[in-house]
Amino acid sequence: MPEEVKESILKRIQKLLKMSEDKGASENEAMLAAQKAQELLSEHNLSRSDIKDDSQVEPIERETYDAERDNWQGWIQSATAKLYFCQYFSKSGVDSNYRRVNQAVFVGRKSNRIVAKSMCDYFINTIKRLADKEFEKVPGSKSAINKMKRAFILGCATRLQNRITERFNEIAPPYEGIKNPDGLPMLYKNEQKAISDWLHNQGVRVVSKKSSFNIRDRAAYENGKQKGNGIGLDTQVNNQTRSRMLGR
Repeated sequence: MPEEVKESILKRIQKLLKMSEDKGASENEAMLAAQKAQELLSEHNLSRSDIKDDSQVEPIERETYDAERDNWQGWIQSATAKLYFCQYFSKSGVDSNYRRVNQAVFVGRKSNRIVAKSMCDYFINTIKRLADKEFEKVPGSKSAINKMKRAFILGCATRLQNRITERFNEIAPPYEGIKNPDGLPMLYKNEQKAISDWLHNQGVRVVSKKSSFNIRDRAAYENGKQKGNGIGLDTQVNNQTRSRMLGR
């Protein structure tokens, strides 16, 4: 790539990253700018280290949100964060009344965190909406309905998590140099290493936990898996606007 063309592209990326951090921009505008910057980086085989003006290079930081105590939401958040150049982990904290609360932590650059968090909200809200719709007319006691709804949600979340992971593996297979001329797998690896190094320097140790659950109603679980196939994986902005992820 000619140097003058590269410089022009890098300046465009700088402007987009600056726009994604502009306090005057709406959430949708910030998300679109962050997404476009990611697309340009991958399209032209560039990384953030190519951006020479350090004042425009976003630092890796962590952002913490109060979260529900539901394992299935963590499955979705973890897979989605990885897909969008971030890392997710959960931890316990206390609220203003010193009560224990569950917290979700996203680690990565701000523009990536915006997209990852927005997609997590979309996925989680969609699963809840599908579960409510599935059982709104099903007869039975409140306890029985709640158990079936829980099974449905777990099935839906499991399938969606698998689909997000499959999408990640399609985009970032093992790096094999010339077989991956767009450099995207290495871009993912570089960003993951940068995040891991940042966590290590902050003294944060992320531990994986195995979770298990009993499925009371296999039919509801399987129905949830089927509905999980229908949830769109492309970036959601709003009802009128939609951008696609990383050139797909």
